[in-house]
Order: sequence, then C-alpha cells, then structure tokens
Amino acid sequence: MQFSNKQVLIVEDQRPFLLLLKGLMHSMGASDVVTKSSAEQAVSLCKKHKFDIVICDLHLGAENKNGYELVEELRTGSLIQPTTVFILISADSARPIVLGSIERRPDDFLIKPFSQVQLKSRIVRAFQKRKFLKQAYTLISKGEINSAIDHIESLLDSPSHYKGHCEQLLVELYWRIGMPEKALDVLNDYIDGKPVLWAQIAVGKTYLQLKDYEKAISIAKRTLKRNRFNADAHDILAHAYQAMTAGDKALEAIKEAIKLSPYSLPRHFKACEIGRENEDLLLAANSSLAIWDLSKRTVHKTSLHWCGIIRSYLDIAEFAEDKKQRNKYQQEALLTLQRGKFDEHLQKIDRDFDVSIFGNIVNARISAIDGKLIDAKRHLASSQNLIEDKYTEVPTAYIPDSINVMFKLGEFDDAVRLNALLETRSDVLDQNSASMLKIQTQNAQKSFASYQQFNREGIQHYQQKDYERAKASFALAQGFAPVNTGVALNLLQCLLQIAIEKDSADVNLINECKRLFKLIDDMSLRAPYKDKYVNLRDELSQYIGF
Repeated sequence: MQFSNKQVLIVEDQRPFLLLLKGLMHSMGASDVVTKSSAEQAVSLCKKHKFDIVICDLHLGAENKNGYELVEELRTGSLIQPTTVFILISADSARPIVLGSIERRPDDFLIKPFSQVQLKSRIVRAFQKRKFLKQAYTLISKGEINSAIDHIESLLDSPSHYKGHCEQLLVELYWRIGMPEKALDVLNDYIDGKPVLWAQIAVGKTYLQLKDYEKAISIAKRTLKRNRFNADAHDILAHAYQAMTAGDKALEAIKEAIKLSPYSLPRHFKACEIGRENEDLLLAANSSLAIWDLSKRTVHKTSLHWCGIIRSYLDIAEFAEDKKQRNKYQQEALLTLQRGKFDEHLQKIDRDFDVSIFGNIVNARISAIDGKLIDAKRHLASSQNLIEDKYTEVPTAYIPDSINVMFKLGEFDDAVRLNALLETRSDVLDQNSASMLKIQTQNAQKSFASYQQFNREGIQHYQQKDYERAKASFALAQGFAPVNTGVALNLLQCLLQIAIEKDSADVNLINECKRLFKLIDDMSLRAPYKDKYVNLRDELSQYIGF
C-alpha cells in the first residue's frame, strides 16, 4: 500500500502524542497529514475535505465529543468516504471502554503504546478490506440495499480472504430489509459448525427476529460458556426472556450486559423497556440517565432523551411504597428540571425547547401523583396553552409526557388526538418514549373503553330526553375520567335540564353543580368548551345561587 497519495487526518488532544503520530505517518510515506485537537474540529473539516485515513484518540476531553462518537457521526452523516479507514486508539484498556469502542465499528482499535509496524499493519489490513468491499459500501451509502446484496453474493462466489466480512455484511443487510430467513441461510454452516464468535452472535440475533426464542437462548448460552464476558450474548438472552415473559431472567441478563458494556445506547433503550415492563423502575431511571449522557454529543442527540430522565424519576415516585421515597424522586425530577435551564447541551440540541413549558407538564404529573387532580389539570392546561401560543405545531418533545398526564386525568380525547399527531410525524420517537407510551396506552385501555361506553350511553339517553339516566351514565363515565372537561360539561347539561323540568333545584343538585363548577372554574378552556361552559353557567344561575 502506498501512503504517499493518501490524505490523513489525525485527531488527538495531547500534543506530544499528536506529533508522534504525525511523525509515524510521515515515516510511512504520507505527505498530506492534517491534525486536529478535537472531534468537533474534525467534523467541520470533514464536511469540506475527504480523507483516506482517520486516526483518532478515544478520549478527547471530558466535555468534548470522544473518538467513538466521532466515528459514528462521520459514518452516519457520510462525512467520510465508504473506503475511508478509521483507526481508534486509546491508552484505556478497560473492558467496558474497549467493548463500547468496538460496538461503534471503527476499522480497528489499538491500545497505546503501539509500534509503527503495528499501526501500519492495521491500516493496511483495514484499507485492503475496504477496497475489496468498496462497491458494496458505496451502494449501501446510497441506500441501494438490494443491489448491495447482489454484489456481495457475487463476491462470495469467488474465494477470497474476506469471506467472513462479506457474510457478516450480508446478514446485517438481510436484517435491515426484514428477511431473517435469508440471513439464517447465510449463517447455516455456522449453526452447528466452527464456533466463530461473530457468527454465533449473528445466529442468535437472527433467531430473535424469527421469534424462535428457545434457539436464541441456546445459542447465547453456548456462546457464554466459551466467553462469559460477551455482552451481546447477554443481550440476546434479555430479548428472548422478555419476549417469553420471563421477566426476572430478562432483568438479570440485561443488567449483566450493561455491567460488561455500559456504553451502548441500544442496550440502555432495551433496559428501559424491560425495566418498565417488569417494575424495575430504578433500572429504567439509571438507563435513562445513561442514554442522555451517551447521546448528548452524538448524532442521536434529542431533547426527548433529557425528558426521559425526569419521566423515569416520576415513574419511581408514582409507584413508591412510601411517601418518603415518593418525595425523594419527585425532588430528583425537579432538580433535574432546574439544572436543565443551564444545560448547554440541551440548549444546543433544541433551541426551541422551553424548559419552563416542560416544567408545567412535570408539575402536572407531580400533582397527579399526589392525588391533586384539579391542580394537575390546571398545570397541564397551562402547558398546552403556552405550547399553542408559542408554536405552530406541538413539538414532539412535549407530547409523550403530556399524553402521560392526560391518561392519568382521564382526558382521553386529548390523549388520542396527540397520539394521532405523533403517527403523522416524520421524526420517530426515541425508544424510551415509545416504550413508555406503549405501556401507558395499554394500562389506560380498560378505563378508556369504559369511559367511552358510559359517555356514549349518556349521550343516547340525553338525546332521548331521559336526563336522569343520562346523568347516571355520565357520572359512571366520570368515575373513569375524574376531571375530564367534556364529561363535566355533559353532567352540567343534564343538571340544567333536570332543573328546567322541575323548575327548581334541590340541595343535591346545587351541590353537584358546585362540584362541577370547581372542576372547571379558572381552567383555560378551548373555545368550544369555554362557550358551552359560559352558557351553561348563565342558565344554571337562574336555579342555583353563587
């Protein structure tokens, strides 16, 4: 391999080692060597220039983007060519660091100190592989997956040193297009054959996609007998056990995977899901915090991840066994909210995100947890009005937690409206928010169905002018939606008709009206509700005193 015609980028924040690396590359024959001291500078440069080789240190300052965050951004954003070789280096040989780095797929990972011979051999080996698979990588980068598959299959027809790399890439492409049975065909020789680690893991993951969970578990356990430190095998166990509703085993497996390799976003997303579904809310909270820390400097950054931290603390508070624990996690949520006002990462990620508006949603949920439903409704109504005033469309970041509170209050119609809005969005929810909404929706389904049934019955009775039965049905609907504005107005409408029929109002009717007024008074109502309430209150004033 000739280095004289290669453009090289070195990213290293320690000047002595940066100069050493530059010298090593010059001695290999490279003349075009550019150096940068931060990943941020490297990203800006790669938007303008294309490099053949990138050598980057893992640690580039505590508050800066690190090496594996850089490789992920450069590859995801197509800021380097499909043939560009990316070598990650580090003096840190701790297993979690190494595994976290390798999971980002650099072409190679070198532990300091290393020799020029080692560096050169790794670069040459990686470059030759990328050159061999150049057309496949190019097709993939263009989104032409089927053409890439055809090309890789043609490469497999001829003997080469890169059979394993071709097979691995082919399997991943079949996964991407939802054809796990084709992936299993590629892996067939490895199922009971030579225990190649990547292939065994790929077989296990393929069985997961095929929903053959027993076989996935068998493969994972076999892998762990040979290598008990394989985090991917524990991931497979966690996914399979969760699918089989073996919650305790799923929790044990995902916790072990995180212990071995704690720097994986997909792993923490799965931990949040498993934690919530199996009532280990502390696991969900810890992984929500990890998701924010791991994503805030990456291409995966979103304000939704920050919101997820607060939501996870409130989940714990909601299901706390005692008041002391509930208060502790409510305070954790409020402290995180307060810190968010000064979080530079949050401000850079989403300049339109308003911490104060989100704070109203958080206070609504805290009030709901404490049983103060009218206060919760007031906070929620305030947040929704502020959102309506500030934005032409509701930002996705506010929607999951708004829906959460709406379900708690029985404002099902509003929750359904926001859920429908989410379905039209091109920006997909993060897995943590999606998992929460899925569980919340499932939990609310029974109450929602009962609310709809009794509300429909009430409307039918009202249309038939059977106001007493309509009142009874609406009262049952309110039992499932205690502060629902629509039901409260329907009840007031029934009470007005009853008062008109009797041409008077007894004590019970007056007290019931006052209770309903308390639910609605001082609330920020949308135009149709507001007009209806004003008219009802004016008409009822003829029969009851204020």
